[in-house]
Amino acid sequence: MYRFWNISLMICFSVSVMFVGSEDTSELPPPKNLNFIWETPFRISLTWEKPEDLDSDNCKVNYTVHVHKSQDCSFKEGAKSFKVSHLGLKVNVSNENGLCISVSTNSETCGHSRPTNIILPPPQVRLVTDRSYEYSHSRMKCTWKPGDEVQDLSFYYWLPVSESIIKCIPDETIKTGGCVIHNEQLKDMMEIYYLFNGTHNGIPVNNTFEGERPAQCVKLNKPQLSIHRVGQDLHFETHGSDLDEFYNECYDYQYTYSKCNQNFSPIDKKKYDVQYDPACKYRASVKVLLSTDCGSGESDPSDEVEYGEDNDPNLPALLAIILIPLIVSCGLVVSLVLLRRHKDIIFPKIPTPTIFFKDMFNNNNNNVINTEDQRSPANVIMPMPTEDIAECRLSLLPDTPVELSTNNLLPEPK
Repeated sequence: MYRFWNISLMICFSVSVMFVGSEDTSELPPPKNLNFIWETPFRISLTWEKPEDLDSDNCKVNYTVHVHKSQDCSFKEGAKSFKVSHLGLKVNVSNENGLCISVSTNSETCGHSRPTNIILPPPQVRLVTDRSYEYSHSRMKCTWKPGDEVQDLSFYYWLPVSESIIKCIPDETIKTGGCVIHNEQLKDMMEIYYLFNGTHNGIPVNNTFEGERPAQCVKLNKPQLSIHRVGQDLHFETHGSDLDEFYNECYDYQYTYSKCNQNFSPIDKKKYDVQYDPACKYRASVKVLLSTDCGSGESDPSDEVEYGEDNDPNLPALLAIILIPLIVSCGLVVSLVLLRRHKDIIFPKIPTPTIFFKDMFNNNNNNVINTEDQRSPANVIMPMPTEDIAECRLSLLPDTPVELSTNNLLPEPK
């Protein structure tokens, strides 16, 4: 058992040594004397020599060139790669952030070499900042902010197809600095480069920049949106003034609308339909997007358009619950006010009975009382004698004896 294990370890070790040895023998020598010159501010020319100790009869080699847009050779973003069989290469590139250029030897049968590198530092002075580009209908609007203590600033652009550097006259309507490039070939350009010349502390300085192709920085005009109802649907339709430069399939439309305070943001074509809800109010706007198959860019959102009104389906019942008690309360209050104000008319006073009717009423009451009280001897009231008033007249005649008239004299009490 142990003997078998030892044999297995020896076999694995022998295989490992064999592969390591083959890897060492497959490494090719790197290129020699890598040099460069700037033919233009945007083009660098690279040259190198064939590596020494290379068996040209058994190994047919080519060369791989990597141009990194940074001084870090491991920085892969935006790096350009080329494979050539001759001893030189011209590359269109800018020196915005410095460069790392590496060249290695390759062979399909003999392996590859380690790279030979060149590091190029960036310019010591940055002439402009905050650069931006907007393309629309064969026009490229370029804007920037000049750096501090920069004089005699000039702006140029270069199209590799035309192989000519063109100076752009600054646009005075742009406050911070800018220029508008007019060229019918801009839309089809795959590369475009920019050059800024200026003087900083009395020393001429150049800054070069590689821009995105114009179709990648498209700026579309703000569209208009219209909404109209057809049957049970609402039709959203977009109208634009510059939707004819690219194919119709290049445009997408991002609709942003709210329905009863619910937000939606679908992406569709020029016309978009939604089911209409009469109880909801619609607010919508649209933004035009350029599809990735044709480039990149968008427009500003259109002005917001409204349609319909918000109506709560439970609103009638809610209003009835609120208004009916309110109406009844108001009616009751008004009734009480009117009743108090006109109570004499609604409820007239009963007139006071006359003396005749009053005496009649009293006599009737006395008769009733006497009739009832006659049954009880204790309640019999004895009649009281009445006094008769007699008149007495006296007359005096001269020389006539006084005579008393006894007529109507009061009787003596018995």
